[in-house]
Amino acid sequence: MDIDGYLAAGDPMTALATSHGLAVADAAVRLAEVERFHEEKEHLAGKLTVRWGDPYHVGLETVRLRTAAEEIPEPWAELSLLVGDVYLWRAPEHGRWVALGVADLDPYDEIRLLLVVTDTDPP
Repeated sequence: MDIDGYLAAGDPMTALATSHGLAVADAAVRLAEVERFHEEKEHLAGKLTVRWGDPYHVGLETVRLRTAAEEIPEPWAELSLLVGDVYLWRAPEHGRWVALGVADLDPYDEIRLLLVVTDTDPP
């Protein structure tokens, strides 16, 4: 995967992979796919770690809770509603944050492997 194309792109949140039909799937089928998406995340995280070093592992539950009482900057507010945790790197050659996570919190939505690239510091 050529990550540099995403680093330069204007869209801060990109679905690298999306399930199909799992929004209405049996819970066991969905769970198996969630696990597969997390394996894909780990595989890609390994490649990004080679490039940028060990990532921060950031849980987004507190960010999600804070959105009810305070203004959380985007894309972090939206990401916290979709993803439980992310791997986070600072891409020094671009001066941007790169986050990788699996959007699996909403059982009525498709599962997505998300890549977020932003200039906005995490909250």
